[in-house]
Amino acid sequence: MNSWLRQCVFCSSLFLILFGQFIETHGFSEEIAQPASLLFLHPTPILPLELSKHDFLLKVGENASALVTPSISYNATFENETTVSLIFIASTSGIIQELPSIIVKSDRGDEFRNATVSIHAMAPGRVTIKSFLEGDSQNISSTNIFFRISVYQYAVLIIVSEVVGWIYFVAWSVSFYPQIYQNWRRKSVRGLSLDFVFMNWTGFFVYTMFNIGLFYVPSVQDEYLSRNPTGQIPVQSNDVFFSIHALFATSVTCLQCIFYDKGAQTISKTGKTILMSIFAVIFVLFIITVSSAIVWLDFLTACSTIKLLITLIKYVPQAYMNYARKSTSGWCIGNILLDLTGGILSVVQMLILAFNNNDWSSLFGDYTKFGLGAFSILFDIFFIIQHYVLYNPK
Repeated sequence: MNSWLRQCVFCSSLFLILFGQFIETHGFSEEIAQPASLLFLHPTPILPLELSKHDFLLKVGENASALVTPSISYNATFENETTVSLIFIASTSGIIQELPSIIVKSDRGDEFRNATVSIHAMAPGRVTIKSFLEGDSQNISSTNIFFRISVYQYAVLIIVSEVVGWIYFVAWSVSFYPQIYQNWRRKSVRGLSLDFVFMNWTGFFVYTMFNIGLFYVPSVQDEYLSRNPTGQIPVQSNDVFFSIHALFATSVTCLQCIFYDKGAQTISKTGKTILMSIFAVIFVLFIITVSSAIVWLDFLTACSTIKLLITLIKYVPQAYMNYARKSTSGWCIGNILLDLTGGILSVVQMLILAFNNNDWSSLFGDYTKFGLGAFSILFDIFFIIQHYVLYNPK
């Protein structure tokens, strides 16, 4: 192993130890007994009302309900108010029946025990319902009283979407192993771009930190929900599993590149510069975060941004190596075929959900997610052309 790779392994291991210490100190609270995406963590101080359920998935014409109840701060908050009403505001009209306001404190002095909010789905779409408390003298915060409602047209498409999702999850998870097996069988990595391998590992390294931090660390979740009161933690258990598995698989490939025959291949100067710059940025951000200049959520968000940037450039070295050698020998097409399968099915799932919920903004509104998916598919197609058309020895 040359000195440059030794330094990379040492720095990466040191950083993993430091990040693990942070997780041990801040994370794995007993409060996170269920997936973080299903939790709503109340901001401080405790608000005067509580809601039994925030998220609803309804078919057109279906009804649902949620219960509004007073919290322990109810009396203290409304002590100087005679009448208080809970007012609902919808982000989009026409998807559900308009929710009437609720009187949570009456001038008659009646004790407020609970109130039922009835929801009737009218048309497909997605809507967020926010609220505020209107008192005699002031409006009072009720940021924990909100609904996220998705209304769909066809139940069968929900099932199809789930099946498609699991298929592309499996395809992406398995896609790492054809190259690993080929390297093991040949005891060689000749023809495999080391720039691509180590960029790919770096991308999953920072992606794993992002997923673990947002899924397991309560303080990071609090930071996210304080900025997005009606939002959900954007990481689920399958995201954590996939990123950890991908980091493991790419680590195996990196070790193969270190110990197997690679001829005269090495990481290019450009590749070294990019990788060293990425780790320098991560290290500086880590130090700034530890010194409390920024919060951990900002650090993890920067990690996810780095992952996106790596995805945009990581394929280029392998494509150029194939072009320069006029051959794809040593590089396994199986990875690409599985990656292309996963990419196409992920777009198909997005199309199904957009159609079923009549929510095309979810497809074209997130330019980053859709653009990266399309970019990866285009590169996969380019690799297939290289392998089967341009540089096919037959």
